[in-house]
Amino acid sequence: MGENEYKNRNGQSDNPQLCQKNGAVVIFLLLFLIASFAIPGFFRFSNFMLIIKQAAIPAIACIGMTLVLMTGGIDLSLGYNIGLCSIAVGLMIKSYGMPIWLAVLLTLLLGGFVGLVNGLCVQLLHVPAFITTLGTGYVLLGLAQIISNGVSINRLPEAFLALGKTPVGQLNTTVLIALAVCLLFYYLMHLSTYGRELAAFGLNGNASRLSGLNTGAINLSVYILCGVLASLAGVLLTIDVNCAQPTMGGGNYTFTVITAAVLGGVSLFGGVGGVVGAVFGTLSLKVIHNCINLLNAPYYMVDAIMGIIILLAIIFENVKNRVL
Repeated sequence: MGENEYKNRNGQSDNPQLCQKNGAVVIFLLLFLIASFAIPGFFRFSNFMLIIKQAAIPAIACIGMTLVLMTGGIDLSLGYNIGLCSIAVGLMIKSYGMPIWLAVLLTLLLGGFVGLVNGLCVQLLHVPAFITTLGTGYVLLGLAQIISNGVSINRLPEAFLALGKTPVGQLNTTVLIALAVCLLFYYLMHLSTYGRELAAFGLNGNASRLSGLNTGAINLSVYILCGVLASLAGVLLTIDVNCAQPTMGGGNYTFTVITAAVLGGVSLFGGVGGVVGAVFGTLSLKVIHNCINLLNAPYYMVDAIMGIIILLAIIFENVKNRVL
């Protein structure tokens, strides 16, 4: 890649990315301020801590989805991967008596393997990501049901639950794990060569490949990382509800994570996205959930709102691309 082209590519990716990050923060602050004045009981420290705890796990999954979306792809199997990993870790710990550390490690490897399969289908077989991950998602759902006989696993060991439920002030260890993931991926996506190559690939895959970037490795890596983060979310969700379920996550969870990524400013056409956006997009979505709960409004309103957010994001991207 020539120096001028490299600078131009950086200029194209960094500036919009910075705007998108700031936009996610602004959206969150606006929602928070409006809710604080308009909804009784919202502006409380305990409620804010609750929102943070509720956002921790989906923020982890959202970072993985953001990686995939930045390539112009999508992972519709994410929620089903969570369900498979949930029942897998429950079986290994409760039914097979496996050491907790080993069960968690194998679960993370399982999630990464699912991502590897998705990535190979997309990169080597050239199957569209939408079709690939939709198909693998239903395969994962079927596998989770088969290995569990459709039965949930309850009353998991206290030592396992302590991984995510140990109190840390007003928060818990799940939030600390999410914070560690955010810091690690902030470095990976914003301070490393990998992040710059990922943004360049998302903006123009053909130009990146011709300039010498290993676009195949980048495309494969995002699905693997998304799978690993989905499996981590599955483990933490299992701890949170003290129950391993084959239907944990599912299509609705995937839709929630995609909506959070869109609120965080990720481009559905690739090239733009980041950890800050993923975190504040998730927080914004949880503020909306919290407001609906406090207002005792029908919970299905959340689905309608998420659909509107996705639709508006696609319309905005199309209009912006036509103008530019």
